[in-house]
Amino acid sequence: MEKDINMIQKDISNAKNVLYISCAMGRMILQNGGETYRTEETIVKTCAHYNLKASSFATLNTIITSIDPFENESEAGNYTFVDRINFRTINLKKVHMLNDLARNLDKYTIDELKEEIKRIDNENKISIGKKIFGHMMAGGSFAFLFGGNYKDGIVAVIAMLFLALMDKYFRYKKLNGFFTNLVGGMLSTTISLLFYKVGFIDEFSVSIIAALMLLAPGIAFTNSIRDVISGDFISGLSRGVEALVTGVSLAAGSGMILSVFL
Repeated sequence: MEKDINMIQKDISNAKNVLYISCAMGRMILQNGGETYRTEETIVKTCAHYNLKASSFATLNTIITSIDPFENESEAGNYTFVDRINFRTINLKKVHMLNDLARNLDKYTIDELKEEIKRIDNENKISIGKKIFGHMMAGGSFAFLFGGNYKDGIVAVIAMLFLALMDKYFRYKKLNGFFTNLVGGMLSTTISLLFYKVGFIDEFSVSIIAALMLLAPGIAFTNSIRDVISGDFISGLSRGVEALVTGVSLAAGSGMILSVFL
């Protein structure tokens, strides 16, 4: 009898650990720009690796995962995990690392997996200086890509500098994306118009567009299409609306400044 109780307790402990591990991996994938189908697939396959039948449902801001006691041979019981995703960013390096981890579960024990997940979660972020420098170089490159000259590139670099600082501050304050993009559109347009008014550039549209590429919802739009193709219509439509709202907020911010100064 005591042996049976110990086995049941062991099954319960293992089930909880596996559920924790799989849901932590899924949450980090979704938080760092991964698709919802990838999140669900990672959770289900991780549980299946440990002989647990699980069902997972993910949207842009919620993950629900349940272990079905009727489909499992163990005495683990029924456990459900619900996680609310309050903040998302783009870090495809972490998504890649988690995908690689999910494909190599045989190489780790459960405790080692926990430590590896924590290590990935605490992965050293790119310094603010490198981020700002990257944004500035991207802005200058986009200016040339859109047919501008070196002066347009300089203005785009300056606008990108202020946009990067603004984005960092707003992320720290956890302000919503619509407000961030609205202010970003206003800021980049204001900077371009100032240089246009003093005669430094002959056309302001190139530098505005080049600077706004930092805030363009390219990954959100791409993921929405991938989610729809994979059959996740709720998440796909949600991402599509998110991309649309982002575009509208950028256009609204830029349009307000143009209507005032022109």
